[in-house]
Amino acid sequence: MELLIVIVILGILAAIVIARFGGATRDSKEANLKGNLRTIRSALESYKANSRSNSYPSILDDLWEGTAVDVDSKTFLERIPADPFFRLKTVYPVTSGAPLDPADTFIVRNSKITGGGGWAYDSRVGRICANYDSANDAAIVGLLPEDSSWGLRYNIW
Repeated sequence: MELLIVIVILGILAAIVIARFGGATRDSKEANLKGNLRTIRSALESYKANSRSNSYPSILDDLWEGTAVDVDSKTFLERIPADPFFRLKTVYPVTSGAPLDPADTFIVRNSKITGGGGWAYDSRVGRICANYDSANDAAIVGLLPEDSSWGLRYNIW
């Protein structure tokens, strides 16, 4: 009987701990995503400051592949970080006439970007954002992110 009581108490404690730290995975991925965005943005600003034309790279690959022609320093990032939700390093260009704007709703942003998962980059204004929409990206990417509990395009700048 005492053993049964101990097992029940341990089960209750385990349920409390799991409920308390259940969102820690998503929180850590969000923190990782914010850090990656800061790193990429810093590299974009360094590129622009070192560029002879005072502009952002036309493609994000110029930050780490050393392919840019209008800067003396050829490497601003070691490599593109993977987005923490899909684990993709894909960079999608903005395909619309209007530039990315942090005030865009996810519907407006969806209309400006093709593809899903990874990053979206607008070379005209040097803006990059996470390209994440769990409601739609399963069909585009062919897999669901590890955390599909929230479905709007991730809007962290």
